[in-house]
Amino acid sequence: MPGKPLLAVIFLTLLLIQGCEQTPMVERLQEKGVLRVATVTGPLTCHLGEKGPAGLEYELIRDFARALELTPRFSIYPTRQAAIEALKTGREDMAAGFIIPFSDEETGHYVSTGIIQTSPAFAHFMGNKSFDPESMPQTPITIPAGGYAEKLLEKRPVSLQPLGGTSEEAVLSLVDQGRHHYTLTSKAQLNAHANLLPRLVPGSTLEQPLHVRWLFPRFYDSSLRDRADAFLRQQKESGHLAQLRNKYIDKLPKRDFVTRRDFWKHVQDRLPKYLELFKQAGDETGIDWRLLAAIGYQESHWNAKAVSPTGVRGIMMLTQATAKQQKITNRLDPAQSIIGGARHLLWMEQRIPSRIQGNELLWFTLASYNIGYGHLEDARILTQRQNGDPDKWEDVKQRLPLLAKKEYYKTLKHGRARGSEPVAYVENIRYFYSLLVYWDNQANGRDCTTPRDDYLRLALKN
Repeated sequence: MPGKPLLAVIFLTLLLIQGCEQTPMVERLQEKGVLRVATVTGPLTCHLGEKGPAGLEYELIRDFARALELTPRFSIYPTRQAAIEALKTGREDMAAGFIIPFSDEETGHYVSTGIIQTSPAFAHFMGNKSFDPESMPQTPITIPAGGYAEKLLEKRPVSLQPLGGTSEEAVLSLVDQGRHHYTLTSKAQLNAHANLLPRLVPGSTLEQPLHVRWLFPRFYDSSLRDRADAFLRQQKESGHLAQLRNKYIDKLPKRDFVTRRDFWKHVQDRLPKYLELFKQAGDETGIDWRLLAAIGYQESHWNAKAVSPTGVRGIMMLTQATAKQQKITNRLDPAQSIIGGARHLLWMEQRIPSRIQGNELLWFTLASYNIGYGHLEDARILTQRQNGDPDKWEDVKQRLPLLAKKEYYKTLKHGRARGSEPVAYVENIRYFYSLLVYWDNQANGRDCTTPRDDYLRLALKN
């Protein structure tokens, strides 16, 4: 029979457990001030964008934590199964890695209401024919072990090749590289990866809805899950969730296959020759080198000997007047061209009204770099005349094409201009810049938990 000291310990332990059970999980978290989140890295979960951490679920969880007056702390796991295991052992308070439970209820944890609905879709390496379960039953389908894809296909007449310790995003990359030929993923993931993995081709779909959900530990009460459900309902009703879906899945900027293929090819065979020059120019001017490289790609496809019919030359396609202004003696010298372009960009930035900051400053500076400050000012004046906001790029870019029409340019100081060109110019650079940020972070193993000083530099000096 246990002695009195042992009985006292057991009694106190039971009291403590009972006390913990009586305190809702949300209140316990608020006492600590932190929400621990298990996730995986990817375009839909948590990654580094141009300005820092980004992702559909990153933005949602940041706002959810803010609503609870908590600070989110993200931990990156190699797979979704590893994230869920961390949840089960109590190391994390929730798992949110674009997780798709095979059934609405999962043993061992609470499951939130659906966040995103999508559907299963096959994908294959470019050049292979689309997967057909009827005619290709022995063709290996590579999938992450233990995920929804394995459960969907395990009773179908197909040949499965589950990969342990591999995330869904990693499998998609392997297929894009041609190391595996077929996989089953979701339409949402394919849309999110369309620009990042140019050799990954969507195939046929399965008629079964899939719901992305958040998971919470079941050994506590359900108060955190209940607050999450209420928060997600509010996000749906306000339309914010639809906006996030458009931003990260449905309305991503798209380019044709040749543009994507050529860009990634040039990242491999041309960019390495000039990478250090872009970084040196970035260090000297304070401009993100990836932005400078994006401008260089838009201008010349990183061709140091590029020459246009109008006389602009070099990687940054500088005019003779610009080269003289920036004291560049040889526009075909890549080092001189890149630093000259960076300095000229700063000079253009300094001409933009100081009240314009952030991304607006960047887009206006790029447009000015392309069309000239005078024509940009004309477009801003025209925007103001038409009751638009001359300090907002989205308003001004709608008026820039009007500079080619006589009825408009005859009323402006600087005359006619091909105003549609800077609009396309800015959009293309935004696109190439985002791809270079993704490539750079992948190459250096950065994720959304990387300390700010390791990755974040201003696109332009403010």
